[in-house]
Amino acid sequence: MKFFKILPCLLLFSFFINGVMANHRVNTVPNDTISLAQAYMNLYLTSIYYDSIDADRISKILAFEKDEMDQIKNRTFIRTFQPLHSFTQSIWYQTQAKRLYFNDSKPDRNTLRRYKSVLDRGINFYNAAKLDEYPSYSMQQLSFYEIINFDLDAADDIRSEIYKVKTQYNSLFNENIYPDFQRIFLKAKERNRIELDSLTFYAGLFEIPLSMSTLNNTIDFPNAPSFKSYSINPDYRLENRLELISRYLQLKFLATQRTRPPANFNTETLYHHYDEFMEMLRFEEDEFIKKELTPEVTALLFRQLKRRYPSRRSEGIRDESLAAISAPNPAPNIMYFFPNPAPKSSTHQIIKNFKPDLQTLNQVDLFFRSKMQEAGFGSNHLHYYYDMDGYAMTTSLEKFNKDGTKVSSDKRFTESMGEDGKFSYFEIFKSIFFEVESEFRMFAFVVASKPATLGGNIMTTSFAEEILQNSYPTLPNDLKVKTLPTKDLTILVYHFHQNDIGQVPELDLSGSWEVQDHLRSAGIPALN
Repeated sequence: MKFFKILPCLLLFSFFINGVMANHRVNTVPNDTISLAQAYMNLYLTSIYYDSIDADRISKILAFEKDEMDQIKNRTFIRTFQPLHSFTQSIWYQTQAKRLYFNDSKPDRNTLRRYKSVLDRGINFYNAAKLDEYPSYSMQQLSFYEIINFDLDAADDIRSEIYKVKTQYNSLFNENIYPDFQRIFLKAKERNRIELDSLTFYAGLFEIPLSMSTLNNTIDFPNAPSFKSYSINPDYRLENRLELISRYLQLKFLATQRTRPPANFNTETLYHHYDEFMEMLRFEEDEFIKKELTPEVTALLFRQLKRRYPSRRSEGIRDESLAAISAPNPAPNIMYFFPNPAPKSSTHQIIKNFKPDLQTLNQVDLFFRSKMQEAGFGSNHLHYYYDMDGYAMTTSLEKFNKDGTKVSSDKRFTESMGEDGKFSYFEIFKSIFFEVESEFRMFAFVVASKPATLGGNIMTTSFAEEILQNSYPTLPNDLKVKTLPTKDLTILVYHFHQNDIGQVPELDLSGSWEVQDHLRSAGIPALN
């Protein structure tokens, strides 16, 4: 818990006002400094301990602090303390967005769009704080910020809180437009009217990017990676089930005889998109999708594409051994990497020259998936990352019993799934928070040409949250076709122990369990 040194803060305000403010020639009264500092501390604690505070009190805090911040109008003062001012504003909007989410169980579309504008302002203020520049602040500013505990730990906390609300909102946005996507799909099925512009319109209501690369016969190459640690991606994500409808309708549109393909149309790019569509469909559990996009429907689509765009292929899905030479395999738009060096684990094991008979990383992945599914880890409990010249796969946070008895399947995994296979992290750590003495763990499997290295920093639950959030639901396509002459497997186990209700789970470094003990406990068959 952060401890705010309120008394020293108030005693030293006059020093900073006469020092920092004089250096920047700010002609203002001490009230602005005190108001901003108190607003930050009050809002930070409200955000972090939101669940423990009465709803009426939260409303009063938000109203009071909004009024206090609105009275800070001196532009020079705001510019001088711009990081703290923007960051405090971001906390206000994040907390307000969270309050709106819990106060209205069934918001309509217009209400959701208003909610989105609130959270978007919080994200914009967070990014405007430019917290990556924190170490370059003047010593006087840093001393002032230290007194009120405005630091990069606070930045991590609020970024995590914003992402939690953003994940919840994303799920609501997708749920709101899903009936429209279903209606457009059924219209295409029953009347052969394919309204792709309507899909774009409904996704655009919540500014959710909708790729038309299938229709345009292009590949979505990755954007240049951002090296800013303290920033938040403002984009929302289209859930897998909606993406499947979009991709199916684009393919169906291309398959119609009246469609004129774009200039320089590449047949292999078309079938690359079809393969991606089939791979996404393979793991979708939505009832509407399973009912409508049956094997018969996708087989008919493939035959229609073959008639329109002849190909040497005789099957709808390529043999994996031919994938490397059959079509391009670009990296995804967003690159997620497993930490290197990896956070210190409870225990680890290295298996040299792992499975030399498995040549492509996709073959390795299929081997792992079969083993993990046998142990009860569904596809929604596996998460993928780039790592060195190979990849890493982690499991969802899993509850287990150290006495060897099994945890019931409905309580084994603590996540509540959100959009696009992502977790509702509020539910994950809320469920952990209210557990009595408990054990949790996360496996990480790293496959590369050399073993993973371990850093000195231990894994924390907040960092585990961030790692799980920033992951892929399946192995990226460009990694599936990659081959490694030799492969080493590094198995990392992050075992968290919680002593009592409300206590933060801590990494178990006792060494009482080896990797093989954890694998046996989880029911994972031998991997070497």
